[in-house]
Amino acid sequence: MLETIMNLQVLLYAMTVVGAAGAVSMLATNLTYRRSIRSTDRFSSLKEKWLTLWKTRDRLLHRMNRLVWYPALLSTALLGLALFLSTYLDMEEGISLGYLYAGAAVPVCLLLLRQALDFSWQEELVMRSLADYVEQTRRWATQLPKAKKEDPVLQEEVVDKITSSIRQTAASGSHFSKMLSPEEEEIMRDIIREFMNA
Repeated sequence: MLETIMNLQVLLYAMTVVGAAGAVSMLATNLTYRRSIRSTDRFSSLKEKWLTLWKTRDRLLHRMNRLVWYPALLSTALLGLALFLSTYLDMEEGISLGYLYAGAAVPVCLLLLRQALDFSWQEELVMRSLADYVEQTRRWATQLPKAKKEDPVLQEEVVDKITSSIRQTAASGSHFSKMLSPEEEEIMRDIIREFMNA
């Protein structure tokens, strides 16, 4: 049975299939991200648009990383299994060079494809949507009567509204997930206050 597997080079074909499946899955993930960016135009609420962009971006970036490492590790494990079986079965000719080529090519090609399909540079789009949301809230605050605008309670209400949006994003495990400490939240509130007073 094991000799048949080695003679038919089943492990070599499995390594190739694993690499191809990883590449196709990464292409599908990239396409999903592009479609999700286009679909955010239908949101009327800037807060909802911003939250959706962050959650989608982080989830898909994690998926892209998994689609590189899992197939690469599985391909390396199959190469190790092929080497083990060739020594276990006492094959005089050893394994073909195709195993070594596939074992090296699958991780390298997946890493190169990951870099080619990288969409983390589109973080500017997400930050622009956050800036639009803060600007909309600032405009809302400037349209209030002068007496209400200087009201510290109202200003804190606006700051709380923006901070709660960021906290919701942080709770979902996104880029802001490290901003849950009280000190960092207070710094964030100060920045929002300065932006509103500018």
